[in-house]
Amino acid sequence: MVGIKYFNPVRQVMSKKKTKKIQRYLTITRIKRAISSRLISTIVTCLVGWLVTGNPYIGLSIGAVDMVIKLGLYYIHETLWEKKMTKDIRKIKKKYSKNERKNK
Repeated sequence: MVGIKYFNPVRQVMSKKKTKKIQRYLTITRIKRAISSRLISTIVTCLVGWLVTGNPYIGLSIGAVDMVIKLGLYYIHETLWEKKMTKDIRKIKKKYSKNERKNK
């Protein structure tokens, strides 16, 4: 993986204002991804609930509850993975910066 440069915009040296804007952008993007993913899944859940029960209102109720619960869980899941990736990238950068100092 030599030659691949990882870019984590929040961790770069920049003004606090820019960092806050980037963090806000990442949060909004994460929310948009969660919503779009949940809409597709909710439609499928509603249809399956309707087909199983024969009642479209029960299908919609099942889909609504499913969407609210899983939307929150997805957001938490993405946040935890993002933190893990940031930590891993920091370790890789540290390892390569040590190697570069040794080679000089």
